[in-house]
Amino acid sequence: MPLAGGQPTTISIDNSPIPAKDACWSPDGRSLAFASNLLGQFQVAIYEVASGGITWLTDGQGEKEYPDWSQDGYLTYVISHGPKSELVVMEIASRQVSTFRVEPGVIYTPKFTPDNQQIIFGFDNPRRPSDLWSFRRDNARFQQLTHSLPAQLDQSELVMPEEVWYPGLDGVAVPALLYRPQSGGDLPPALITIHGGPNWLTQITWDPLVQHLVSRGWVVLAPNYRGSTGYGRAWMNANRFDLGGVDTNDVAAGADFLVSQGLAEPSRIALTGRSWGGYLTMTCLTQFPEKWAAGSAVVPFLNWFTSHQNSRADLQHWDIQNFGDPLSNHDLWYQRSPFFFLDRIQAPVQLISGAQDVRCPASESRQAYDKLIALGKECEYHLYADEGHSFLRIENQVKEKTQRAAFLARYLEKSENQE
Repeated sequence: MPLAGGQPTTISIDNSPIPAKDACWSPDGRSLAFASNLLGQFQVAIYEVASGGITWLTDGQGEKEYPDWSQDGYLTYVISHGPKSELVVMEIASRQVSTFRVEPGVIYTPKFTPDNQQIIFGFDNPRRPSDLWSFRRDNARFQQLTHSLPAQLDQSELVMPEEVWYPGLDGVAVPALLYRPQSGGDLPPALITIHGGPNWLTQITWDPLVQHLVSRGWVVLAPNYRGSTGYGRAWMNANRFDLGGVDTNDVAAGADFLVSQGLAEPSRIALTGRSWGGYLTMTCLTQFPEKWAAGSAVVPFLNWFTSHQNSRADLQHWDIQNFGDPLSNHDLWYQRSPFFFLDRIQAPVQLISGAQDVRCPASESRQAYDKLIALGKECEYHLYADEGHSFLRIENQVKEKTQRAAFLARYLEKSENQE
């Protein structure tokens, strides 16, 4: 966009706009480096402003994102393989690349320092909260710049996940992260935690709730069901016009995987998720009611029709682009709305919502709670009056996670009386 005003320029090929993000100006202001998944996976390219020409700098496997341009002819960017990422430095003229890794985890938005000698970025993993790190180009060494983890917390007690693939209900392999408790003994309970989005993914990141639950002796499985990012454009679009269908099946297949591999007690498997993960929690409870010991849905939506009607215009646009028109696709919208099938639920349900939520309005949870109680189902409902879709107050974040853990523990942990 010209600073003096005028028409914006769109990154395009043959006058057709392409998906482009993370744009970064070259030092001379003539070019933009950007990331695009036009070719199937995110690749880094250079856009020449004057000519409109595009030169692709990368290809092959792995999602390349967050490019940043140095003053001396180099680019840095992040390459991700599913849930973990690495730092890349490329000499633009030769296309020679060098790849570096702190340890399994996720790197965010690397930036060159003005003298080009260091790259500053964010990094976290299950043993390290998000902190600023530095990479020195002269000796290829990493240095942690900020320290968010309290010194008294023993990192060795924090569990790193395994990357696993398990068969979906149709046989297609589904990627996931598996957290195993350090203690042995009898078959443990298990929790399937479902990420939101749906165009998002669970990565090898800091997650205090997961660590708490694993420390209690639970197995935690986090599937990157069809619709997730990080595995290419085809996987990201694999649930389009099948929302609440194949993605629900992929999550449900996670329970089968845990049982078949002898990882968890079949009668003590629960699930939880936030936003789209809350929606899939409810579709799993209604479509596969016999599999679950309990379900906790945070800021979910349950009724496609009311959710669409009460959403902002941009969210309504997304609904139609990814699920069709609610009138011409009425039957599909109805079948994928768990609100109409709450009578099928066999497990206790927890619903948590924010009163100021404009993405998944609290009315979605409230009407489901009222119906579940009328049906004689076991359900509890928590409303946070001062929160929206993403809870921002630290005390509310702690309280919400504590409520989830306590609710799930009632049905997953054996009491002395049960034993």
